[in-house]
Amino acid sequence: MGTTATVMIKPASGVLCKFQTGFACCLVFGALLMAGTALGANGIYETWSSDSFTLTPRESFQLHVSYEQIQVRNWKLVVDGGDQNCDLHVRRSKDGSLLYQQNDQRHHDVTIPWGVGEEVSIVITNRNAKGAFVVSLMGPPRDQVHASYSYHVNRALDKFSAGQRLAAEAECRDALVEDPEDGVAKVLLAGFLRDRQYFDRATGLVDDALDGDLPENMRTIAESMRQELLKLRAPLPVPVRLGVQEAESLLIAEESQKALDVTEKLLNGDLDLNSHSRSRLMMLQGQALDQLGRNFESLDAFTNALQLNRNKDAEGVIYFHMGRLFLKMDNLPQAEGAYTMALENGLPSGLDVQAREALQNIANRIRDRR
Repeated sequence: MGTTATVMIKPASGVLCKFQTGFACCLVFGALLMAGTALGANGIYETWSSDSFTLTPRESFQLHVSYEQIQVRNWKLVVDGGDQNCDLHVRRSKDGSLLYQQNDQRHHDVTIPWGVGEEVSIVITNRNAKGAFVVSLMGPPRDQVHASYSYHVNRALDKFSAGQRLAAEAECRDALVEDPEDGVAKVLLAGFLRDRQYFDRATGLVDDALDGDLPENMRTIAESMRQELLKLRAPLPVPVRLGVQEAESLLIAEESQKALDVTEKLLNGDLDLNSHSRSRLMMLQGQALDQLGRNFESLDAFTNALQLNRNKDAEGVIYFHMGRLFLKMDNLPQAEGAYTMALENGLPSGLDVQAREALQNIANRIRDRR
């Protein structure tokens, strides 16, 4: 296997700094930059630090990189041996997962997903001839960085920007499993739940986040969202409000039948429900039936929710859910009409993006069928 040395790469802004291997020291970058993302506009990367190492045959060296040393959402590790080959192994220290393993290559190019508290171990092993290897850490142009948070929150931001909203929401939940006090994850998840009209659950998350430590920009967003939720949460009778909260939590946990039971108990009970209360419960009932695969019953519930609704914003969200349901049923004309009505009535930003993407996909599918 040969010898293993631990070495240090110093910030170099693209300038190579050669030094001897074979002695142990800490890998220290210092504070390279303010918090940011490693992918710049148009996918452009620049060299943040780079060094060259000369290795004898079968010699290895190891690097440790922590979040404190490179505070970005993700970054790129590049190892170039010129005309010499090497093996490269990159492992995430927190859970021991292998991020990259390739042997006997001249050039290695690895994107590292990153976040607060992360660390990776990098092992480079030379092959059969003495060679010089350039190791570079590539980040965004320095004027194109964005705030970086916990690992799962960063992945949520990446996935949301790629249009993968449900995957982004799941990453926020994973962030809270890993750290129940992650205030940024609470704010982002509250935004997703607000878009789906889970107003009570969203309000609870925002209140929890504001009670803890939040970056200033996130605190501003959370305070604005709290005011918005106050307007969105039209007064409901106490039994209905409690039932709505319970049904929302059950739907989020995908306990669809229990959520359906809660809504039906209230709708079929002795309460004198006004049209607003009935519309709210009908929409939740439609979502529960949708999760259960009872498509036509779900469609009836959404239709009743629309007829009882007196709020244009809520109407847009109901049409959005109907569009998803029609699309699932492969009824493209009806799905197109529902998504169009949703956009005309107005949607929160996250649902707005999804509706426009769905309309484009529907148009493509209708064209392909002709």
